Amino acid sequence: MPDSVHYKATDEEQAPALQKAPVLDRFIAKFIDLLIMGAFFAFPTAVGPLAGTAYILISDGLKGGQSLGKKAIGLKTISIPTGQPCDFKQSIIRNAVFGVLIAIYFLLGWIPYVGKAAVFLAWAAVTAIEMILVYADESGARFGDRIAGTAVIDARGRF
Repeated sequence: MPDSVHYKATDEEQAPALQKAPVLDRFIAKFIDLLIMGAFFAFPTAVGPLAGTAYILISDGLKGGQSLGKKAIGLKTISIPTGQPCDFKQSIIRNAVFGVLIAIYFLLGWIPYVGKAAVFLAWAAVTAIEMILVYADESGARFGDRIAGTAVIDARGRF
């Protein structure tokens, strides 16, 4: 083989390997974000639920790709293609499932017993699937991450 032939690395080889954020840290960060969303729901009239829904949808697009929960724990959401912090569009895409669950709550939650049971089962099913994906997937990608092209990484610099 002549010396002038050089090996050209593929894009996959040139991109740095992303280490998934610790699973427990991700769950704690999301729990904090859900508590913040719930606090918004306590505001009177429709303002509270709208603010809570808006927060959970755009939270990962806040400064540096960090929701308040992720900032408190030291995680951030990045765009896989660019490596830059997650933007509002990607945040809305990756968290749309939570927006759908909130809509289900408002559509069915008012129905005595059956509505509340349906809402509970929907939240439990989505939460279980998301938890399994975060834990089992090699990169820690949940359903929303796969669609939005994002990943959650440790922003503290330890991997």
